[in-house]
Amino acid sequence: MLLAFVPLLLPAAASADGLSDKVSFQPQVKGLRCLKPDTVTVLSELVAKIGPVEITSTCGGRHARRSQHYLGRAIDFRPLATSPRKAAAAARSLAGVGGVGTYSNGLVHADVGELEISWHGHGRSRRASASRYSHYARLARDSR
Repeated sequence: MLLAFVPLLLPAAASADGLSDKVSFQPQVKGLRCLKPDTVTVLSELVAKIGPVEITSTCGGRHARRSQHYLGRAIDFRPLATSPRKAAAAARSLAGVGGVGTYSNGLVHADVGELEISWHGHGRSRRASASRYSHYARLARDSR
């Protein structure tokens, strides 16, 4: 697997904390310029909790029709120092995170959307819950 290390376009405070050393990108990801500030903040908090990550998707690429990716409000990543399950739990514990999902290939999705949504699976066959009052949403809120 080829890892491309690309300089991050983050606020000076985040760069001073050494965040750029903890985030790498797959070659198709062009950086974080397309992400909203809230999304970059969540990424910074997430990296502080779980360690280094490899970003596999931001705004480009193919996503679901109304994906938060297209709005600059979501990232897909591979945790490099912990398991995907622990990374997803850490993401759910962050106040700004709306949706968290895990895929069978070890990737984790986190977004700052309004709905609290969680899933595990891949592609169209994933199990999902998109309600604020769903079982997954309650678990996410209770774990905070």
